[in-house]
Amino acid sequence: MTRLGALALAAGLLTTAACGSGSDSALGRRPTAYPAAGSNSASAAGPGIESELVTRATTAVEAALSYDHATYAADTAAAEALMTRTFAASWERIAERLRPHSDERHARATARVVDAGVTGATSRAAQVLLLIDRSVHSSEGAQTSGGYAVATLRHGRSGWLLAGLGLTPPRRQVTEQRPVPATVLAAATAVADAYADINSAHPHADIARLLSLTSGAFHRDYERASPELVERVVASRAVQDGVVVSAGLSSLKGAHARVVAVVTTVLRIPGQSPEHRILRLDLDLVRTPTAWLARGIRLVPDAGA
Repeated sequence: MTRLGALALAAGLLTTAACGSGSDSALGRRPTAYPAAGSNSASAAGPGIESELVTRATTAVEAALSYDHATYAADTAAAEALMTRTFAASWERIAERLRPHSDERHARATARVVDAGVTGATSRAAQVLLLIDRSVHSSEGAQTSGGYAVATLRHGRSGWLLAGLGLTPPRRQVTEQRPVPATVLAAATAVADAYADINSAHPHADIARLLSLTSGAFHRDYERASPELVERVVASRAVQDGVVVSAGLSSLKGAHARVVAVVTTVLRIPGQSPEHRILRLDLDLVRTPTAWLARGIRLVPDAGA
């Protein structure tokens, strides 16, 4: 993790959707109110390695990003106990730099992981995408934000420990080597990408692309709502492009899977400034005879919205 990335995380500057809530834009409300499987909880992941990694990452990251100025040293030590020795040393240096600022402002911060998924795992290393809500209270007031982070875990004698934390996927990414999870993540990435893209020059084709990757009630409801969406997009001559930053497997049980994803979007409408947003998605997928399809897409609310 770069020093800038670590400082940003520790100071509470998590990446946020600064242009409004995740479900509203100049296009109006996109059809997103569809059922998603399971609870929106990091601890609700299914059995297996995903559950263990999500739990370990959640505990470590919440500890790292939470503190009280009155118990700063103890809070830092508790967080470092969940880290590798190398990363703990780096984190301690960062924490010491930030401590005077925390004391001066009488600051306390609380981080809560609202969802998480494994982006890649081997027997010795793993990376986890975490959707995080964070509140900071100080003498200057209170601030709540929603964002995301990617945690790198290493396995040793003490089990899985936090070895890195950043605002974007690290340069050295852990490749998912298990065939089924890799296939699920690829399918979810395609769905999230299609969900975020729409162009007034070919809106019907964009919608057809998403519909080809979905099934069930989501498919029916989105198809039913699409004429209104097309009308708004064409009338405003809008173009929205999305990029999937990361996707992680939250649970996998037989023919059903849950994936969390982060997508950055840019909405361009003639005569207006580009609108940059971040979408935090919860995807519910089902395996069919031919492919994994999404039967639910839910926007994870931004605590700061």
